[in-house]
Amino acid sequence: MKKYIFFFCLAVILQSCVYYPIKKDYGVYSKSLVFSKDKKWLINNIKTGVESYHREMMNKEVMHLFQELSNGNAYDFRTAKAENIIQNSISFEPEMEDLEILKDNSDFNFLVNIYTMKVRSSLDHSMGELDDYKKNETFAMMDVYDIKAMKKIYSLKASSEFSLEKGEKATVFTPTSEMMTMKNFRSLLKSIKRML
Repeated sequence: MKKYIFFFCLAVILQSCVYYPIKKDYGVYSKSLVFSKDKKWLINNIKTGVESYHREMMNKEVMHLFQELSNGNAYDFRTAKAENIIQNSISFEPEMEDLEILKDNSDFNFLVNIYTMKVRSSLDHSMGELDDYKKNETFAMMDVYDIKAMKKIYSLKASSEFSLEKGEKATVFTPTSEMMTMKNFRSLLKSIKRML
């Protein structure tokens, strides 16, 4: 088991040595969020296809960051539901009615939705010289809704891609879609941290 963990950590370090840019897109929304002591944040379950240990890591990192920024006024979906603060699940693209239900039945000010997607993962299991062009492409997205105003106020998409042409070699340095997804996700959090 220790040997597996060592090689996994080594692969993560080696993959991070390969450079590929992360593109950020705020769309039409503001590039900043305002945190104040009396505002409450609801962090929805993260919608992602990464392995369970990465999902748990994501949940912990998001909660830690929002707890810090909101002076302890951030709640994850599970806690809010367990404490009967909210009753139903929340869509990742909430309609006006969803926000109205949250507004009328809770004292949350903001809803945070985070989701990730592996758009392409054709390089994930490739090693050696390629017979064909292959590409990994992923993104992570964070949307923030003002529940009282019932509208989206912040949106940030972090995306990246890495490809190799026919005849090029895929090695242990080739980034997997899982690692790229995590890097995109952490890029979202870094953008929020800069608001401190």
